Amino acid sequence: MATFTVQEPIDAEIFNEAYEEFLEQYSICESSIVALEHKPKDKVLLNDLFRTIHTVKANASLLCFDPMVIILQELESILDLVRSGGLPFSNLTGDVTLLLMDKSRDFMEQFRSQQLVDYDKALYHAVEKGLQQLSNCAPSDTTNILVKIIAIIDPDTSLTFNTQRNWLEELTQDDNDLKFLYQLAKMCEERVGYWKGRTDRIGQLALAMNLEAGNPVDVVNLTASLFTHDIAMAFLPENLLNQQRRLNPNQQTLVRHHVQTSSQLMRSIFNSHMAGHCLMQHQECVNGSGYPNGIQGNNIGPGAKIISIVHTFEAITHGHTSITSHKRPLMRALLEINKKSGIEFSERWVDIFMRVVPNFY
Repeated sequence: MATFTVQEPIDAEIFNEAYEEFLEQYSICESSIVALEHKPKDKVLLNDLFRTIHTVKANASLLCFDPMVIILQELESILDLVRSGGLPFSNLTGDVTLLLMDKSRDFMEQFRSQQLVDYDKALYHAVEKGLQQLSNCAPSDTTNILVKIIAIIDPDTSLTFNTQRNWLEELTQDDNDLKFLYQLAKMCEERVGYWKGRTDRIGQLALAMNLEAGNPVDVVNLTASLFTHDIAMAFLPENLLNQQRRLNPNQQTLVRHHVQTSSQLMRSIFNSHMAGHCLMQHQECVNGSGYPNGIQGNNIGPGAKIISIVHTFEAITHGHTSITSHKRPLMRALLEINKKSGIEFSERWVDIFMRVVPNFY
């Protein structure tokens, strides 16, 4: 570790103005990256993102925050390549940008509170070298280098989940059906590499959300629904489950059938209309844009709203057939969930999710 201090005291008013400007640019950066996920070649969005990083770098330079400036200069060079067409914008590029902005925010906030900054000098140097390597790499090497940079900045992209031992023991003690479903779901994890541990992750998150809200959903039915969903998904073709490129329309139709399959399994295996109802609705969106029936708002049950959030979070953080093959930073996952609040997800349940998820990471 190293300690950064400035040679000359910084006027409080100047720093506060720079800090407020940084927070504004941070928000713009988030919005631009989320928009670029859908329009990665949009010149206006790419220029906006470049200008945001340039502004942050210029303010850091004004404050003589040299460690920040060096990193942001390299990031600015990468984004300049992206907007000129030399590098494609990707989810990974967005992840790197957000992580480096998060490091910059930590730097600013430390200085704001202590007038000095303790930072990992070796990490900053490694990131600098990684970004320089990215600027000169062959197109085929871009993804691997970006993944390495992400791992350097945030080793916690592994997202170690704090699993509670015997978390299901009380529920399954006198319920052989639920115990059976859990065992099946754990067996299904072996079918897809990135599924390992997902049964416990989504189960604990969902029950924690439900508990935080006062248990409006029967806990056994909610848990059974989560297990049965994964069992139904496991019956999709293995090559489809492990596919890393985006799904074509025919594949999307096949995947969407898991809603009906899991709902029917729930009703037949667990004999629960309520649990089947949760699964039938868990791909519906609060704005009515979901499937299979396009229902919205309060017409979607609370169990379905919980399942929708925890499964999306799992897909973002631990990989998904149509999204990514690497584990994404927790910060990025929370940003994406929050951005869909009131659109895909219930605002109330997103707020509840945001309160409970830090307990598990």
